[in-house]
Amino acid sequence: MQRALPPSAEKLRFLLAGGSTTAASYALYLGLLALDVTPMPAYVASYLAGIVWSYAVNVLWVFRSRPRWRSFIRYPLVYLLQAIASFALFPLLLQLGAARWAAPLLVTGIMLPATFLLSRAIVRE
Repeated sequence: MQRALPPSAEKLRFLLAGGSTTAASYALYLGLLALDVTPMPAYVASYLAGIVWSYAVNVLWVFRSRPRWRSFIRYPLVYLLQAIASFALFPLLLQLGAARWAAPLLVTGIMLPATFLLSRAIVRE
């Protein structure tokens, strides 16, 4: 059995993992835009890739667990509510005049508190 991380170390790792997830998915989004993929499909693809990245980083590095198919399959279900809200918010921000490059960052900033609360609830189950 592995020793649990101190709460402060786990929080720091969680924040760093979130930052890496945001950076990786945003880089993919910008790359897809550069390939002339329209914004919404680029956003959906980068969002889904971000979930896979997030799972891997959280399981292997933040919580130092073993990846399991069962948790991998359940992991995206946790983000279903966040995804629905994000996918509704993204086109709204574009309609309100947000730049294509800025819209994913705005969605992330707006959704961050909900994401934190949801993630914390899942981790503490």
